[in-house]
Amino acid sequence: MKAVGMTSQLVEIELGTTMHFWVPTESIHPNNKLSNKPPVLFVHGFVANGIMTWLFQILSLSSDFAVYVPDLLFFGDSVTTRPERSTSIQAECLAKGMMKLGVEKFSVVGLSYGGMVGFKLAQMYPHMVE
Repeated sequence: MKAVGMTSQLVEIELGTTMHFWVPTESIHPNNKLSNKPPVLFVHGFVANGIMTWLFQILSLSSDFAVYVPDLLFFGDSVTTRPERSTSIQAECLAKGMMKLGVEKFSVVGLSYGGMVGFKLAQMYPHMVE
């Protein structure tokens, strides 16, 4: 993913919860400002992780958009000790993760289960989702 300017990053959402994100490389350097490109969060479905689901879209869109691709909790490298299992918990963790990454407003694209999580994210955090 380095070829398209993306870097793997683990984000501690809260104690016991860590989400793995692929983020624009320029967003993780200490003195760099966030990209002027519009941020887009791609949320995968129930069977795969973020990169496997969205690889072709990332390759096509990363030159024009600041692309963020998480692994939802219980997928890929995202883990939690929380007992809850719901789209609300996924949405809450995505919102907290994006805030920790410095992204306050973004568009969401979701596939299957990721679409339900994206809907819940927009419902719970309308000030964040465009």
